[in-house]
Amino acid sequence: MEHFISMYIDNELSLEEKILFVEQVYGNGSYKDDAVSLLKQEKLLRGVLNHQAPETGLPIRGRARPFHSFGLAIAACLLLVFSFLAGTSFNLFNLNNEVSLQSASLLETAKVMHRFVIFQQDSKKIEITGSFTDWQKIPLVPAGPGGYWEITLEVPAGEHRYAFIVDGIHPLPDPTVTIRETDDFGTMNSILNVES
Repeated sequence: MEHFISMYIDNELSLEEKILFVEQVYGNGSYKDDAVSLLKQEKLLRGVLNHQAPETGLPIRGRARPFHSFGLAIAACLLLVFSFLAGTSFNLFNLNNEVSLQSASLLETAKVMHRFVIFQQDSKKIEITGSFTDWQKIPLVPAGPGGYWEITLEVPAGEHRYAFIVDGIHPLPDPTVTIRETDDFGTMNSILNVES
């Protein structure tokens, strides 16, 4: 349920999933308490992060000195010259940047077929969710009668976080992947690095 609370707070659920979530929270007091507790923590965190620095002002002195005004005029002229020179070199930078963005885009669109397998003998339903599914749940299929579940997905190149959802409730990291990370809501996610 913590995983759903996390997704609800991060606004990662569809409207149907939100309705189901609210119905479950309403029907079970412990889920409601968990959800309210995590929402209060997020409110406190947002309050700390939104704290603004105090305004500072520069002291204003009497009248301007002539040499000071002359220095400001020279600084403005130099700024114009440098901005013109930067504009011409900026076009070269943009050309190089476009080439590197195109090659980065090709790397991002490169996808690799990856097979996910988990052993959960007594489970009725296993799903996978992760950064490569936009945290949407995708069901796995039983791989025979032995308790193995599997799915093969196209996964973009890069580093991804994911977890299995057991029986629609319990998030579980991939037991075959040793690299893991706990997210902000206490859910343990596996980390998968896909190379094209």
